[in-house]
Amino acid sequence: MDLSGLDMNALMPLHALLEVRHVTRAAERCHMSQPTMSSYLARLRRYFDDELLVRGTAGYELTPLGHRLLPLVTEALTAAESVFRTRAGFEPATSERRFVISCSGYATGVIGRPLSARLSDSSSTLSVQFCALKDAFAERDLLEADLVIAPLSFSVPAESEKLFSDDFVCLLDSGHPVAAQAELTAEILSELRHAGVSRRSGAPTIAHQLIDRLGVGQRVVVLTDEWAHLPWLVQDTDLVALLPRRVAERASRAGAFTIREVPGYDGSRFTESMLWHPSRNSDPGLRWLRGELRAALGTP
Repeated sequence: MDLSGLDMNALMPLHALLEVRHVTRAAERCHMSQPTMSSYLARLRRYFDDELLVRGTAGYELTPLGHRLLPLVTEALTAAESVFRTRAGFEPATSERRFVISCSGYATGVIGRPLSARLSDSSSTLSVQFCALKDAFAERDLLEADLVIAPLSFSVPAESEKLFSDDFVCLLDSGHPVAAQAELTAEILSELRHAGVSRRSGAPTIAHQLIDRLGVGQRVVVLTDEWAHLPWLVQDTDLVALLPRRVAERASRAGAFTIREVPGYDGSRFTESMLWHPSRNSDPGLRWLRGELRAALGTP
């Protein structure tokens, strides 16, 4: 396919330039020389009649057209990769593919160890890379990762499968005066100082919603953006944290913590699911990865 002097080989350099916003780093990503990448940039600028990248106060920035092109180019590359992967098939024993999973630190902690154990039992040279999940991910994020592990509350077009569920408990340092009491009441919980999770967007977390339902007062004195960080904020303090049971139990095995049930909580569970872009439905490697995740966590 000829595009007025450009061909499909320009798609990957275009994506690299738009994503990393730096000629030299884009050249390194595409395994080409800096002059070759500069030549691609000049040709792309002529074709689109737009600078695409302009110098800003903190390096190169995308022009408005560059911003509009990035998700389109990402989707085009994803579709092309799916075509060739489908044609070639997928053999996990010989594959050198690197799968990218975007998820929270909490989900990484839940699935990382059992998945690694399954992968270590094989002689395959494939690998899995975990990347941080954005606070509010969009369709572009689904295209940049093979899988996203997240609640189904995000409104993006995606295929999904349930992966695991969890509920909430309270975690205290074992030296906390309340830890010696057999039961944690709502009154005591309201009097304690809390460590909590807060999203950068300000949207309420599942824990916020639970606290509101229970009518428990909450004096939050320290915040983080990851459930997995909470045990280390509670350790050796007089703080309490509401957090997923899986995080609390792992911390309790590794350190001196006490777990207490949340007073008045009905134990209702929340679910983390595997999400992927519909364009990846025919990807045999992705089907294999989803199966490995289900097997690692004992999910039917």
